[in-house]
Formats: sequence, structure tokens, C-alpha cells
Amino acid sequence: MTTRTQLDSFYQRILIQWGKAHGLRPRCELTCRNLHDSFGAIRVRLMIWAPSGWQLLLEMIEGDIQYHFPPIPLSDDQPKPGGQPLYHAHGTSGPSLITPDEHGQSFHLTIPLERQGRQIGTLTIDFPERPQTEDQVFLGLATLLAAEVDSGLLSEDVQHEHDSRKTAEKELEISQQETLQLQAQLQALHDISFKLWRATSSDDLLFTAVDEAKKHLHVDRMAIFLFREHNRMQGTYGTDLHGRTVNESYFECEIPDLWFTNMTQDRTKSEYLAFENNTPLYHDLKQVGYGWSGFISLWDGDTPIGWIACDNLLTGMPLRSYHQQILKQFGFIVSQHLVRRQAEEKLTLLNKELERRVSERTAELERVNRKLKTMSRLDPLTSVYNRRVFDERFHEEWRRAERHQLPLSLLIVDVDHFKAYNDSYGHAAGDQCLKMIANTLAGLEKRAGALFARYGGEEFVLLLPGQDCAAARFAAKRAIKAIQKLQLPRTDLNPEQFGIVTVSIGGSTLVPTLDSSPETLFKQADVALYEAKSCGRNQYMAYASS
Repeated sequence: MTTRTQLDSFYQRILIQWGKAHGLRPRCELTCRNLHDSFGAIRVRLMIWAPSGWQLLLEMIEGDIQYHFPPIPLSDDQPKPGGQPLYHAHGTSGPSLITPDEHGQSFHLTIPLERQGRQIGTLTIDFPERPQTEDQVFLGLATLLAAEVDSGLLSEDVQHEHDSRKTAEKELEISQQETLQLQAQLQALHDISFKLWRATSSDDLLFTAVDEAKKHLHVDRMAIFLFREHNRMQGTYGTDLHGRTVNESYFECEIPDLWFTNMTQDRTKSEYLAFENNTPLYHDLKQVGYGWSGFISLWDGDTPIGWIACDNLLTGMPLRSYHQQILKQFGFIVSQHLVRRQAEEKLTLLNKELERRVSERTAELERVNRKLKTMSRLDPLTSVYNRRVFDERFHEEWRRAERHQLPLSLLIVDVDHFKAYNDSYGHAAGDQCLKMIANTLAGLEKRAGALFARYGGEEFVLLLPGQDCAAARFAAKRAIKAIQKLQLPRTDLNPEQFGIVTVSIGGSTLVPTLDSSPETLFKQADVALYEAKSCGRNQYMAYASS
């Protein structure tokens, strides 16, 4: 039987040690060790009752102590006190029993822990052999433990509540910080979108997207790749190993078969993101480190057009909770602006091409119109001015001569016996003869305003603004001699009629008056021509008023 001295020593140590300990846990652990040292206890369990059932607060097995706070529910295979705790009248307590286990290898002491007539827990102690003591000797320990557990659990609940509140406050603070960061990120997305809208070209847009995203979206490196034909991709702008935004358009390769490839090219998952932690990081398809890596696909409708790649190679900062959603929105913004800008540039190129074609067509039409206009002013056979041009200029020069009271002279040139020439030599020869005569006479008169034209058939006219009758006579004589020098032979006439092609010329000179008109001048020259022909041809006659 346990001696009184042994029990007194046990309780004395407990009281001394409890006086120095602070908190429920160290006092429970000290109790277990003293039970082990003083009485050879091989297992101690301290269980408490909660509305949800029995829970384990502490367990010692052969000196190894496990303390649980909050207490943990007892598993189905763990021994439990029977039923629900009993309530006892004030000043009484439940029984304390020592029973052998089912194999008879140890003895089990069950001590109810009561507080103010209510059982709040149970202390069980296993001994390797039946202790030589009465069951009730540990009721004092039960009373001490009950008071300590009751107050300790309350204190720890209060502390736990305090810690929980602190944790909640910290979590709230973190949540508020993340909310502010998210708001800042959303504002950054708006600012980036505005800058992309103002980009002057696709190249400027891609540079701005990479450079601004690194500054404001908390990523170390970013690069944009665009898909090309034949399953190839090409770099645009990216980040070098020093964090600088650089032109990577030199980079082109087949689309690699990596972990994110199929995920970000699935037509059923437009705007899809692929993120992975603790993954190899690459530069120019060569591994340069480890960290998190993200790929955001760019879409034109349901067609993938490229990737945005980003990672944390330089600083190793963790992937934040809002990163995926922010970067998803960023990918959507870049897709929209890129598709819009590319469409605008295609339209601009198309417009330039249309403008070039219109300009070429307009120039061609102008050239043709000039040619048509020139052709409409030239005689198609002789290539000298035609009657239409003569009529316009004749009236213009008449008004000018009338306004300034200057002389205006007109010569009418007719090829002698041209019908006979045609009949003898044929119309082709006749046409050739007219061409030679026209080319010869067109180059004779160089004075300003002079106009030589074919009037019709074998008749030509020479208009001489500002020239008097003497100048007209000189021009006519020179024209007759020029044709004679051509020595165009003809044998269809009598030998005494020269034997060459000749011309007859009638001329007239007037200073316009109210009583005269262009028709007056023309009729006078025509009368003079008739007179030259009547007088033997191959000569010039000027109109002489009667």
C-alpha cells in the first residue's frame, strides 16, 4: 500500500511545481511526469466533455506527452468514458475506480473531474500493476486538475479567442492591402489600355504592352509572341535577363510542345491562362532558372493569334492571388487593341494601295485625255492643227486685233489641180503629197501667234496676227518657193504647167472695224485665192478692194 509519506511527497511536488508553472499545459504535463515517476504510470489520458462529445486534451504513453489545444475529438478506435457526464449534488463526486484491462496486463484507474457538481472531464491512469493504494487517494488530484482544467480551458479559450481575433484582424488587414493592390492593378490596367489605344503602330503597341505591364502588374519578365503560318511563332518585344525591354523580332521557331501549348491553343477556351509554380523558366527556349511561369493566350474571335509569357525570374516574388485575373484581363485588352491596330494598318495599306492605283489610273486618264485633246485639235492625216482649232483662234485673234486695233492677215493655200493628182496617182499618193506639203509649210512661220492649219481637202490656212499686208505677201512668197523646192513630180498635166506640185495662195489683211467681221476677212482671202487660180496658179494674190 502506498505510504502516506509517498502521497504527501507527490502532492507537495505537484503544488510546488504548479506554483512555478504558468498555464494549463505545463501543469498537466508536470502532473503526468510525476504520476510516471512516483507511481510508475505507463499511460495517462485527460479527456474533457464538450457539446459535440468527448475530446482528448492530453495523452502520455510511456513518458511521451502529446498536448492538444484545441482538444481533438476522440476517434472511434480510442477508448472513451461511458455515456454523457453525470451531474452530482453539491459536495459529492463521482466514483473513482481501479479495474484490470481485458488482458490482465495493466490496471486502469478512472477519475472523474468535477467542478461545482458537474463533470467536466475524466482522468485515466494505466499502471503496470495494481497500485497498493485506495481508489480515493487521487481525488485530491482530481479536484486540483478539475479546477485547473476549468480555469485553464477558460483562459486558453479567451487567449484563443484573442489570437483568433488578432488573426482575423491581420487577415482583414492583409485583405484590405490586397484590395488596395487590386484596385491599383485595375487602375493600372485602365492606364495601360489608354496608352495602347494611343499607340501609333502595332510595333509601338507591343513595346508599350510589355514595358508598362512589367512596371505596374508585378511581373519580372514579359514577352509577346505572335503566331505565323505553318505552326510557327515569332517574337515581338520581350525582357532580357537584366529586366530590360528589348526587341525580339529576330526570334522565330516552330510552336514548341510544352506543358502550356495545348492549354492555351484550345479554341473552346479562349482567354485561357496557364500558370505553374516551381517550373523551369526559359529564355530563347533555353532554361535559365526556376519559378512561377504564366502564359496568356491572345485571340481574334475564336482564333489564337499569340501568347503573352511572364515569370518571376529576376526577383522570385510569389504569384499573388489577383495575378491570374489581372493578367487574364490584360491579355483580353492586348488582344483587342492588337486586332484593332492590325486591322487599321491593313486598312491603311489597302487605302494606300487604292490611292496608288487611283493615282496611276488618274495619271493614265489625264495622259489619255491630253492625247485625246491633242488629237481632237490635230488633223488626223497631216498632224497639223485642224479647222476647229483655226475657227477658235480666228475669232480670238479677231477680238484681240479689234481691241488693240492691230492688223490681222489670213492666207488660204490650195494645192493646184489636186483632184487630177489624185485621179492619176491614187489617193494614197495624194495623202502622202498633202503630208509633205503640210510638214513643209507648218515649219516656215515662227512668229508669235501664227497658226497654220488644214482647213479641209487640199486647202490650208495661215493666220498671221499683228502682220500687215507686206508681211503676209512675204510669207506667201516663201511658202510658194518652199513647195516648189520639194520638186514633187507630176506628169498628169500639160508640160507647160510646171511638171511639179505647186500651190496657189490668196491673202487679205484687215484692221477690224464695226463694219467688218472674221467672215469678211475670210471671204476676201478666198476671193484672192480664186483670182490666183484664174491667173494661172502657182502664185500669190492679195485681196484688192475696189
